[in-house]
Amino acid sequence: MLAEKNKATRIMKEIVSYFLDNELNDFDLKFQIDEKEFHLTISAPAQQQPDSFDKLLQDLETERQIEIDEYYNALIGSNCYQHDYSFLGKAIDHAEGQFENGILTLSIWRYNIY
Repeated sequence: MLAEKNKATRIMKEIVSYFLDNELNDFDLKFQIDEKEFHLTISAPAQQQPDSFDKLLQDLETERQIEIDEYYNALIGSNCYQHDYSFLGKAIDHAEGQFENGILTLSIWRYNIY
């Protein structure tokens, strides 16, 4: 469970970094982890949807590659991939995002396979 918590923490840092990089500095974050899954939801008031948000969602919906899970998790947070969020997508199972009524929301899930 400790290894999954460490991975979840790195994933969370990348998502928070995306929000901060887009000047979304006032956000609510919900972090849940148990033996079955990790679920993160972050939401922030925004004047408009960031131009990069659709690309982020596309990258996050990259299919998780279980067989090289450790490799992708090692890359998360290393800043060696210039915010190519497809690496993050390969470490999670599902992502949903929306911009509605001036609130930008992103939710991600990672299922524990071990």
